[in-house]
Amino acid sequence: MTTIDPTAQTTRPPSLTASRGSSRPRRVAEAIGFVAVWMSAGFLLHLPSNGYLLLGIPLTAAFQLLVRRRPVRELFAAVTARFALTRQGIVIATVLALTPAVYATTAMSSGDWVTAGWYLAAVGGAVAAGFALRAQTLATTLRDAARPIALGAGAMATVYGVLHLATGTPLPAFAALAAVVKYTALYLPATFLMEEVAFRGAIDAHVHHDGEGRGWQSAVLVSALWGLWHLPVSSGFALPVLVAELVVVHIALGVWLSFAWRRTGNLAASALAHAGIDAVRNATMLGL
Repeated sequence: MTTIDPTAQTTRPPSLTASRGSSRPRRVAEAIGFVAVWMSAGFLLHLPSNGYLLLGIPLTAAFQLLVRRRPVRELFAAVTARFALTRQGIVIATVLALTPAVYATTAMSSGDWVTAGWYLAAVGGAVAAGFALRAQTLATTLRDAARPIALGAGAMATVYGVLHLATGTPLPAFAALAAVVKYTALYLPATFLMEEVAFRGAIDAHVHHDGEGRGWQSAVLVSALWGLWHLPVSSGFALPVLVAELVVVHIALGVWLSFAWRRTGNLAASALAHAGIDAVRNATMLGL
């Protein structure tokens, strides 16, 4: 039986209902500045993708505490009074931490410390996931994740399915299914400390407040920033084509992730959707 965490509030907190004296143009400028700092560090330090993601953990925490001036727990479940895990939350966190913990051990034994850091961050993210997932019902999480998963995973399966047909490359069904399970188990807890927590939990919550309309424009802006954010660790096309591809794809996916976050102020649905979409992408790329 699914119950709501007793620490949950019945009304939305100030971070989602009021501007606290900060105008929307200023909030937008602060969000753009945050992403610009992160991207600049990625370019200047020539970080690998995992290192680039890890850099976002302290940057997101600093943005939340120093710019937004909101508690860190609101990155995961804004409609809560304090950070606490129920017994069921501890079980969820433990289960979600198992897969990245195993991979972290393997990475450390081989001396790959950046990759090990990514897996350890996912272990930490499992605790935040246990908190968020117990702050609302499972039905709500699945309902809000359903549309972005259907759109994103469906698009990934279609694009890479066509490529498999066009190249005559078979897609091993069992291996693909196993990949979906594996990457969902890794990405779901990871998104609570990397990427999703920054662009929905921090940036979207800062740019868009309740009472400012549904916020299509702000959702598009946040999603465009999310696309551009990938530039320091992306390649393969001429720069104008790469920018256009990143922005268009991430707007198409990100708007729905923003709306999933905004409906409840809980990261669980958008994190699940993000993890599911990336897992299907990785699975359907097998053999290409």
